[in-house]
Amino acid sequence: MWIIFSRTIVIYIFLLLTLRLMGKRQVGELQISELIVTFMLSELAVNPITDPDVPLMWAVIPILQLLSIEVILSYLATKSNRFKKILSGSPAVLIRRGKLIQKALADNRLEIDELLSELRQNGFSSPGEVEYAILEGNGKISVFPKAEEEVITMRILREGISEKGIAHAVVVDGQIVYEALAEADKDEKWLRQKLAECGGDVKKVFLMTVDDDGEIYMVEQEGRL
Repeated sequence: MWIIFSRTIVIYIFLLLTLRLMGKRQVGELQISELIVTFMLSELAVNPITDPDVPLMWAVIPILQLLSIEVILSYLATKSNRFKKILSGSPAVLIRRGKLIQKALADNRLEIDELLSELRQNGFSSPGEVEYAILEGNGKISVFPKAEEEVITMRILREGISEKGIAHAVVVDGQIVYEALAEADKDEKWLRQKLAECGGDVKKVFLMTVDDDGEIYMVEQEGRL
């Protein structure tokens, strides 16, 4: 009994440290790779606890291996947009500028009833009230209302109502995101012109977004100013 009790404490502390190193995420926000690792960790942790004949290291070594793989993959994903898409997939636009994209629903095997249910849970009774609906990599749907459906804020009172849509991340960590440029109806020539006007180089940009109203937001790389 004492062996099982002590092993349970050791495995619990070890898993707690492992999950903390993987990063703070709620279960509903886990990417596919993170969800797989979580399931595998639970299976690996159970055997040494329930079977005293199984050496404790049989759990510790595979858990450390999974942690190393997850950390390496996460690092590579931050450095390569292409690798990130392979690992986590890309967000899918289900409603773009008020238009329902039927192909996106079919590609993601999402029934229209499921979409309507998600919209209702976000406070929208009809797709006609939505400017953008995006299926994120973690399976959640982000919903952005049309301008006339927005809650009145001080910014709206000051600037008036406009259809800004969403911010398209056209540069991420010094790399051009061509899919985002296409979504924003822009091209590389436009991007480089805007960067030249700001006196910037794409390699020095950490994040650059442009919304459907043409408003640009840019953050430079730290240490590369």
